[in-house]
Amino acid sequence: MAFPLLRQVPERRDDGAAEALLAALASAVAEVGAAPGARPAALREVLDAFSTDVALPPRTAAVQSAPSSLHRALDELRATIFSVPSREREARSLWREALGTAWASAAIARLTGVSPGTAGLAGLLHRVGEALALRSIAAAEARLGTRLDASSVQAACATWEPELSATLLRHWRLAPGVCAAVQGWRRVGEAAAPGAEARAVYFGHAYASQLLFAEFPAPGLADELAAQLRLERRELTRLRARLAPLAAAVDSLLEAPPPARPARRPGPRA
Repeated sequence: MAFPLLRQVPERRDDGAAEALLAALASAVAEVGAAPGARPAALREVLDAFSTDVALPPRTAAVQSAPSSLHRALDELRATIFSVPSREREARSLWREALGTAWASAAIARLTGVSPGTAGLAGLLHRVGEALALRSIAAAEARLGTRLDASSVQAACATWEPELSATLLRHWRLAPGVCAAVQGWRRVGEAAAPGAEARAVYFGHAYASQLLFAEFPAPGLADELAAQLRLERRELTRLRARLAPLAAAVDSLLEAPPPARPARRPGPRA
């Protein structure tokens, strides 16, 4: 498989730089796939939030020193999968989209009578394969002291996303419904249609993208939601109201969580 490379690593037959980089990428993918990380206990806290219809709470200055249990759970999940120090900009973008899609998917699932917990958790993990691919890319780049260009990163993530996503879902032993929605949301509209939770993730992703990326408007999205999910106007109104604060809440969580403060030692007694 050939990816376009940065000019710093030209594809030359005499030195084999491109071939070495592709080999390093394949090796890094194998390593990440073999050890994607232990399933965080935080998943239960997040699943409960979706199941009980807890809105995404913004991270305000007032809670910086005492974050909620949901904030701590999300921070743990981000650190486990969506944190790639040498590729932080891309990882941050994936996490932003994951948060928005998760809460939008859960809200749509609740309106359409399917499991908001399953759809929400699947929405949170719907780009997890790309996050793991990004970790693989960073590892390969560190070995060879170079960087892939943006188009190569996109191609590599798209190539290895299905494999790494399936590996993580299997390694974490997630519920079959969550796995089906994570792996099936991209196939909504095909002949072999996936389940209802996958449809909630698909439309949750579309709705979140409209909220989070104002530069890419989708003027027909409301009509498409109504038609495909058979929602009435009043239900769409409720959905808009429910998700109106989502973009601000998501962006408030993107800043790195505050470091843990060391315990204060008692001073000498007077």
